[in-house]
Amino acid sequence: MKQKQPSFFNRRRNKQLIPLLWFFVSFLVALLSGLLLFQHSIFDGLSAAIITTGLDSMRAQLVSALLLTMLAALLGALFTNRKTGALLGASVVFILCYMSNFIQTELIPVTDAGGHIKPLQTDALIHTSIVMGALAIISAFIGVAVGAAFNEVLIKPPSLVIRNIWQHYVNRRELSDRTTRNMSVAGVFQRWHPERWAALVIMIVLFFLVGQSSDLFILSPDTAIHGAPDIPPIIKGVPSFGHTQVLTMRSTLLGNHPRMFDIYLPPSYNTPVGKNKHYPTIYLLHGSPGKITDWIDGGKAAESADTLIDTGKIPELIMVMPDGNGAPGATSEWGNSGNGKQPMEDYVAKEMVKYIDQHYRTIPDADHRAIGGLSMGGFGAMNIGIHHPDVFNWVIALGGYYQADGSVWGRNPVYRHYNSPLIQIAHQPHVQQLHIFLGDATEDKRFYPGMLTFAKVLHQLHFNYTMVTEHGGHSWKVWADQLYKALSWINWQPVHQAPKAIPKS
Repeated sequence: MKQKQPSFFNRRRNKQLIPLLWFFVSFLVALLSGLLLFQHSIFDGLSAAIITTGLDSMRAQLVSALLLTMLAALLGALFTNRKTGALLGASVVFILCYMSNFIQTELIPVTDAGGHIKPLQTDALIHTSIVMGALAIISAFIGVAVGAAFNEVLIKPPSLVIRNIWQHYVNRRELSDRTTRNMSVAGVFQRWHPERWAALVIMIVLFFLVGQSSDLFILSPDTAIHGAPDIPPIIKGVPSFGHTQVLTMRSTLLGNHPRMFDIYLPPSYNTPVGKNKHYPTIYLLHGSPGKITDWIDGGKAAESADTLIDTGKIPELIMVMPDGNGAPGATSEWGNSGNGKQPMEDYVAKEMVKYIDQHYRTIPDADHRAIGGLSMGGFGAMNIGIHHPDVFNWVIALGGYYQADGSVWGRNPVYRHYNSPLIQIAHQPHVQQLHIFLGDATEDKRFYPGMLTFAKVLHQLHFNYTMVTEHGGHSWKVWADQLYKALSWINWQPVHQAPKAIPKS
């Protein structure tokens, strides 16, 4: 008796349901794998391992979340060879396990180091969330691609063997039971695939969004989410905020090339009230990798200055943020290179100070001039300050180190010692007049012990120094809070008129 053959419509329905079924299977595999991977023991352990590379906890958690999202998508594609379901499942895990917690944390009120509420920037939070979502999808896409490739190598060959055995021995049918069907050869023709074009457009949009994610990794995921405190100005007719702009100067010392710098001018600088005023100046050095806008974007330098000025806690001041990036292949360390080709220290302490004093209404003496920095900039500030106490009377080192490091110094050990503040602080003349501010985080395992050692040396030498520590890692959150405290620590008084304007050369 012949078996009843399935109808054409049943066969077509089965062919449509099987891909949909596999889509849900791959979605569930990726989803469940992701939920397992995002358990605290795995997520926290991975984040801790990434922190040891120098990232702070917030950036480490974002990197961990993206890596686990990639792995969840990989597993979904590996076991099912279905890409869309695995990609979607891994992306959902990222939203549930990381992004939702991030958003809830950012909705909690935030204060600056002075206790002033920083308003939530809703647009910035939405933009950051969208960029994070794009990063998650791209990470899942990479995981899916790798998982599908592994499936072709590891899963598909044995599955084909099993399938062939099954069809040959278990599910074969007698030729007499098979119905004859007309065979047709499909012609080769071009079809319009709107889903492929839609996917292409989506990928272009995703890559565009991912291109805006650099600050999430270089600075912090929450960098722009909270704005400056809303504090009215202390002086009538003067704005409550200063003016920041990026400018260029030509450096003779650095090959007569143009060098960009960022400068903050205080609220009264361009007003009738302040047209005859002269201001103290602080030079802020970035870390590595770094750029001139880091102190404004990540360190909230302008926000802190505005708040402290508006509340009357500090006098108005000028902040200068130079570019310390040197030749490709090695960090400049903000020093004069051992081969003499890159005098970055002289550029800052001599050429730039002279340029700023000539072009802006500064108070051109060491008592009203400070230098500070973070990480590499913290080292650079201390090294330059020790070498030039006649230029800078106030030195701020945040998250810095105190011995010469890197290839820029060359192989001469004497020159390395000369550029090691831990050694030179006891041997440079006139450095006893320096006022020193040290800041670091207790969980910054790479640099915190070095700061304690340097502070011990300062104590033994009877230096006038202040040391501030707080919970956290090598992060902009720590540096922003400590810069706020450092600006309050500097005693600029009395702020006076410049005794004589420096003529422009």
